[in-house]
Amino acid sequence: MNTDITIRHFEASERIKEYAMDEVNRLIKYHDRIVSCKMILDRTKEGEMAEINIHIAGKDFNSTQLTNDIFKSIDGAVDKMVSQLKKYVDRKFKR
Repeated sequence: MNTDITIRHFEASERIKEYAMDEVNRLIKYHDRIVSCKMILDRTKEGEMAEINIHIAGKDFNSTQLTNDIFKSIDGAVDKMVSQLKKYVDRKFKR
């Protein structure tokens, strides 16, 4: 899986980058044919946002989470993505 992390409007520490990579790598457990994953971490006036875009052959998935803490935003976006992947796998492979 090709993973790309983009950080906008703030300087992220190595701890944040490693945490984001670890959380994104968790998604492989739910679908092993993920082609690419792009994560965008952004700081806005409203709070800190994490956005995840995943491409699986023929299908794209997106999730976004906005909170006051970047770690909570990452967790929320990953949890939303896990939910989407579980639904996709159930629909596609368990007919």
